[in-house]
Amino acid sequence: MSVDSDRTRVSGAQDGPVSVLRRAWADEDIFLLEMDRIFKHCWQYLAHESEIPEPGDYVTRKMGRDKVIVTRSEDGQIRVFLNTCRHRGVPLCRADEGNASHYRCSYHGWTYANTGELRGVTYQPDVFGKGFNKDDFALFEPAQVDSVLGLVFATWDADGPSLREYLGDITWYLEAILGKFEGGMEVVGTPVRNIVRANWKTEGENLSGDGYHTMITHATALELGLFAGPADLAKLSDVVKPRFSGRTVDGGNGHTVRVQRLPVEVEGNHYWGYPESMWEGFDRCLSPEQQQVMSCLSVNHGSVFPNMSFIENFKTNVDGPDLNARYIRITIRYPISATHSEQLWFLLLPKDADDEWKRLSSLAYLRTNGPSGMFELDDTENFVGISEASFGDVSRTLPVTYAGGLHHRQAPDELGWPGSVIDGDRTEHTLRAFHRRWNELMHLDDEPAADPSGAR
Repeated sequence: MSVDSDRTRVSGAQDGPVSVLRRAWADEDIFLLEMDRIFKHCWQYLAHESEIPEPGDYVTRKMGRDKVIVTRSEDGQIRVFLNTCRHRGVPLCRADEGNASHYRCSYHGWTYANTGELRGVTYQPDVFGKGFNKDDFALFEPAQVDSVLGLVFATWDADGPSLREYLGDITWYLEAILGKFEGGMEVVGTPVRNIVRANWKTEGENLSGDGYHTMITHATALELGLFAGPADLAKLSDVVKPRFSGRTVDGGNGHTVRVQRLPVEVEGNHYWGYPESMWEGFDRCLSPEQQQVMSCLSVNHGSVFPNMSFIENFKTNVDGPDLNARYIRITIRYPISATHSEQLWFLLLPKDADDEWKRLSSLAYLRTNGPSGMFELDDTENFVGISEASFGDVSRTLPVTYAGGLHHRQAPDELGWPGSVIDGDRTEHTLRAFHRRWNELMHLDDEPAADPSGAR
């Protein structure tokens, strides 16, 4: 496949602006390169362990465009298999979730154990003779499968880094977000799926840490009181500052997070949105530096490259003037084509929270960052517009330049937060990290230049 690398590659020094031609959001040749150079090599998030608690439980997901089965097999081990019979390739599991000790192909009846072994072949002696070896036709598995904080990942790359090495510094932030609950977390309900007429990268870069768009894109939602306003903040503290503050983090390997703080002054740690009965447990689970990330938190969101994103948000007035709640959402973006992607939405809640708080948290999620929430509808309109505008013969040759926040200073080392941490909430620091990693994996700088024009 030939791609004019100068028309697609990311340009920009490590500490300078980054430019990418809009073609990268609409070109099928680039999309196919992404499937080969990114999705065949990166670790990809698949499921949360709470979705498959019992032996035989399974969910069906994707790794890039490949459908996979994620199961807890009879021996209790979490395994991942390509969802395809080794005979003619028919999908084995057609449901989104279920429980099965064996998978039987609907075409010729080949039957597999949920540990992957081929156990039964119909009419084997007549069709295949005595020399047929079932061991040669076990279900195909990714090269590595591992989990951290209940998050199950897999990669096809046997020579790639371990999951812990791949996640690097972002693990520390995931521990602050997901690891602060002494009773653990669980996925609530069935994940929601939807198809978006947008390239898979659009939401990834947005959730990587784009705090610049909030007051514009979500102006109506904010005016309607779907997020903390001055009156709400006054209930939390006697001292309310004029504006929110925050930091953005490049955690390496394209992984990022943005942390925004509520504009209030208080003594001690305050984890608003969660029941106060949980607060002491948070302090026990978190280091002092991680407590600083989570205390007085407004919102955090980020991405695990290439296609997992997370957000922890705070909703005031959920079901009454004094009822606040917080929720954690994970999304996966499955690439379909250069201009279409499939999204999977997961709501995660602490297992040991009371039922009434869980109800409020679920309601807060549905109204804001759920699939039909106002924040998400606002964002999706922009994502679709980016892909549609990138089709034009002229517009696709124009660069998208990420230069926001270059003047913001690096956070002091004594802060103790891992990664490259920038003091500044409205910045494109994390978007630059996302696209630099994209460029590294695409190897476009190694391609022969076909045209001197392009990203610059």
